[in-house]
Amino acid sequence: MKFAIDRQTLDDLNLLGKYKTNSIFNLYNQTITKGGESILEQMFQNPLTDADAINTRKEIINFFTRENLSLPFTREEFKLTESYLENSDYRNSALSIIGNSKRYFKKLIANDKEYDTLVEGVLCAVTVIKKLKGYVKEISKLSGSNPYHTYVENALKILEDKKLSWIFTFDPSNEISFTRFARSDHRMRYSISSQLKELMLYMNYLDLYVSVSGVGKKRGYVFAVANDSRELNIDIKGLYHPCVPAAVANDLNLSYENNVLFLTGANMAGKSTLMKSFGICIYLAHMGFPVAAKWMEFNVCNGIYTSINVPDNLNMGYSHFYAEVVRVKKIATEVASGKNLIVIFDELFKGTNVKDAYDATVAITESFSKIHECAFIVSTHIMEAGIKLKESCNNIVFKYLPSVLKGKVPTYPYILEDGISNDRHGMMIINNERIIETINGG
Repeated sequence: MKFAIDRQTLDDLNLLGKYKTNSIFNLYNQTITKGGESILEQMFQNPLTDADAINTRKEIINFFTRENLSLPFTREEFKLTESYLENSDYRNSALSIIGNSKRYFKKLIANDKEYDTLVEGVLCAVTVIKKLKGYVKEISKLSGSNPYHTYVENALKILEDKKLSWIFTFDPSNEISFTRFARSDHRMRYSISSQLKELMLYMNYLDLYVSVSGVGKKRGYVFAVANDSRELNIDIKGLYHPCVPAAVANDLNLSYENNVLFLTGANMAGKSTLMKSFGICIYLAHMGFPVAAKWMEFNVCNGIYTSINVPDNLNMGYSHFYAEVVRVKKIATEVASGKNLIVIFDELFKGTNVKDAYDATVAITESFSKIHECAFIVSTHIMEAGIKLKESCNNIVFKYLPSVLKGKVPTYPYILEDGISNDRHGMMIINNERIIETINGG
């Protein structure tokens, strides 16, 4: 089953986007190859929904973390090799020699660079393949019990193919004759091109694993344990946002018995950041990637939906409030389909008046809370909604993020506490900024 998510959620959590500031993709993208980056994009677009597959990928990446593995080649070496091997050569060796003869004479007559570029490609490819073989042999000794060992053995089998044996006796430091170049070029770009393509793909994955493991190790992330039980259970210790410097960590637990977290707190207390941290952590855990937490165990879910930054839609004539209604209806439809989903609502119905927002928040949260197969986090400024829900729902956990007054200035510790917040410092902040005086010219 494909992991369920939509564009709104991807944007809310800032998950994708090579060119987006602080995107989670960019955080993990330390790849040096085009192929490695492309594989990373595919993984980000397709989280896993099978516990065995998640744990297998996790074990592979963790192997690279434990062994502190790096790449055996440079970005420049790989790029040159990749560029050289991208175009296949003539099927017929005679035609290949004729083609290279033309390039050679164009070099002599017109100082054309194509011949020298191909020679450089051959020499660089030889260097990279030689480095790779030594590297793979070393990894083979280390990876015995790890799922990655199968891929290592497959790569080693190709590298030990007799058709590639000439590469390992080739000395790229010696000046290469035309005859030797032409023969080597034809072998690489035709005779053994399929084997070399497989090795290039192996190196793309190698690049990916080194990139992701390096990010996790440098930042002190952990690997979550995935379970295949369909009963809701998510337990995270020390959760924090991966893109917030010096972020404060919190513990979160949602289960079949307590499947709703009702979150309150003043503006700037950290509610949105906490919810985004949770959503990002869930998403990355389903990818088998290291997550920003101290410990995590979870039962695999079918998807995640958020309603954090819902814009109005002028093209469709939607007000902000109606856009929120449409969003909640879409999520309700997904929840009603029987999937095990994670749902995050940041301030339900903030686009309408307080009375309607209160009634709607209570009614919607109460209805969702009955669906124990799904987990919900609901935040609001309306403390009265929390008090009402506390009277009627025994499966809702009530937490708040406090604010502490220092004189007339509110400060925020960002640490979750039990209960419902009654902090209301909006006018205090407005007064601190002297907005009224500014309007009155004072």
